[in-house]
Amino acid sequence: MPIGDLVFANVIDVERRAAEGDMGASVVVVRALPARALPFALIRDWKCPTGQVAEEIELITPSGMVAHRIGPEARYMLGAMDLTHVETIVEDAIFTDVGGHLASFRLDGEIVAQVDFQVVQEAVPAKLAQPYEDGLKRSDVIWVGLPGTKGRRDETVPAWFAYKNGKIYVLSQREPGPDEQTIPGIPGSGEIAVVTRRKGQNTSLERFVTTARELRGDEWEDAAKVLVDRRRSRVGPPQESIDRWRETAAIAELTPVVA
Repeated sequence: MPIGDLVFANVIDVERRAAEGDMGASVVVVRALPARALPFALIRDWKCPTGQVAEEIELITPSGMVAHRIGPEARYMLGAMDLTHVETIVEDAIFTDVGGHLASFRLDGEIVAQVDFQVVQEAVPAKLAQPYEDGLKRSDVIWVGLPGTKGRRDETVPAWFAYKNGKIYVLSQREPGPDEQTIPGIPGSGEIAVVTRRKGQNTSLERFVTTARELRGDEWEDAAKVLVDRRRSRVGPPQESIDRWRETAAIAELTPVVA
């Protein structure tokens, strides 16, 4: 017999939960693919004998792969006559597919229940929430680079950039040198951290993670035209800079993972 029963569970985007409650539609939102999802809640109510159990949750893709895992973590259960309510806010799950997914719930290594949820891709809003929008529109420089992991700090550098329709564009010289900035993780990393600064102050305003996509072909050319107008210390005509960048620099489109 199962060690316990999962009486209720939901996998729900944080913003949707705020609007619809715990019983809202089981949906996780991404802005791009593959990409980190917007924060979502894993809500569950357990009925189990009193004591400690190891709880583990796997989020499984349509192809049967594990996209994200939580635990095993020790949980103290209140007893079979009471409900033990547990919720986890997930901010670091990366999904490669949209569509129907499964959340598989285990106790002491045994699958107790599975629930369905949808991963949906929503367009990036043309205008971000005000703190992010202000930090990007009122500054010529942001701090950009590799996000820290396992307690390590972000590896970021000050960088000039362009911001348009909810997305950030940055140029990174492939080989470090005096001509242009080189940003840690560009090219190569699928995730890039961004820190905006308060105007006129060397203090942080907002820190967030973005999904990074290296541009090529016509997209690269279009972004270069936007960026060249933002290059404050440019020497020579715009086309001269673009011709040089074409041989030496990568351009990345950064999609903020923010609601």
